[in-house]
Amino acid sequence: MMDEKNRIIWFYTIDFLQTFSSVFYDHMPISIPLLRDFQKFVERHISRTVFKKRNIQLNLNIQSTCEPYLLKNIQFNKEGAYYLVRSDLYPLTSGIKHKCIYLAHHQNEYNKMLKIKQCRPLYYLNQLPEKELPINEAKKVNIQLNQIFHNKNTSAFLKNKLFITWMRNSVKKLLLYIRKVHWLFEKYSFSKTIYGSTINRHGALITTFAQSRKIETINFQHGIMGEIGHLPINADINLVWGKSHLDFLSAFGAPKEKMKIVPPYFPKSKKLITKIINTEPKLSNHSIKTNENRLPINILVALQPLSIDFNKRMIQNIESSSNKFAGKFHIHFKLHPDQDIKDFKNLVSSPNSYLYEHNTITIQELLSKCDLLITHSSAVAFEALILRKAAVFYSSQTNMYYLQGTPLFVKTNEEVYNLFSRLAISPSFLKDIASRISLKDDHTYYKSENYNIEQYIK
Repeated sequence: MMDEKNRIIWFYTIDFLQTFSSVFYDHMPISIPLLRDFQKFVERHISRTVFKKRNIQLNLNIQSTCEPYLLKNIQFNKEGAYYLVRSDLYPLTSGIKHKCIYLAHHQNEYNKMLKIKQCRPLYYLNQLPEKELPINEAKKVNIQLNQIFHNKNTSAFLKNKLFITWMRNSVKKLLLYIRKVHWLFEKYSFSKTIYGSTINRHGALITTFAQSRKIETINFQHGIMGEIGHLPINADINLVWGKSHLDFLSAFGAPKEKMKIVPPYFPKSKKLITKIINTEPKLSNHSIKTNENRLPINILVALQPLSIDFNKRMIQNIESSSNKFAGKFHIHFKLHPDQDIKDFKNLVSSPNSYLYEHNTITIQELLSKCDLLITHSSAVAFEALILRKAAVFYSSQTNMYYLQGTPLFVKTNEEVYNLFSRLAISPSFLKDIASRISLKDDHTYYKSENYNIEQYIK
């Protein structure tokens, strides 16, 4: 069952799609590229009275409810000479025969991929020129927005001043990026797009533009799926990591004929990319050694892009509990790429605790040399289980659709303390934790070196 928070977010999401579905710019709807940012906006302000709604009725077939507002490609333009690929998915395409154009959406991503000489031609979204479009098109969008904001049938939520300000600013940025993308699509002839998300901001921008030009779109599963962020599926082909992931999407109405099962693939841990970049840092003076039923136990804590307050509580809770067992644990906190080390640096003070920011060490190197993973909910846990590592979830008990068994959840101070206490008394408890759960899908082929995305996208 969908929890109340997600139900509220989806209630307003459907209202948003319905209300703005008629607003187009450069032949593409503006509502789909704004969908995830709108959901994040609702989540940020969900406690405000104007956003509260209880006992709401919602069709949980999310796919069919959203379907009228998605673009449908019936006949594809297959004459294009290139595939357009999100640049951080370069390893997926490094062995294919078709020519690719790579597009980076963030400065760090662009700088990283510049080091890979084979990842060419490479473009950075913010540096693309703008296609000159008739000024009347942008004026028409603003006129339509004003009409919606002043329409008596528009819901109070979508006429709130806070939302109107957010919407105007978001649309202004979106129109700019549409003009940039138009320039790229005019410079090159594309037959497919390959992205790690077709719902998140940048993936939705590219996917929706491509669909408006009858270009086939491919979505490659980029992490563990959730009700928010992976629905509705919005691509012509959706590549998922196994039957459990396919079943999860199908439960919300996603059509099985649009999904294909592929081996899981984590570009950042692929040997090819680390070999080319050749910048993998060492663990310096606190080198990690794997545990063989002895202390100290090395624990990796993978932070997630949740609120700063949540991650601070998580760090403080784990630090305070581990410090009660001096010298028995080494804690390795790994920040998510979206997090700034200055927000958490003062929280890690133990001589046996370490804080790693993005681009200083890979999560895979830490994971391979630690004995236990603690995380909220992440593809890192998926990788840990592939490596047969013990994993504990810092969360309230919830259904992990891709797991079988009984996951161990810790959230309160008492639960975290009890976990460390049992590990301190008996390091072999790690084996008990590891034996509690396994992946539903067989991923023994994960380590195959012959992975070729081309066989799945023809």
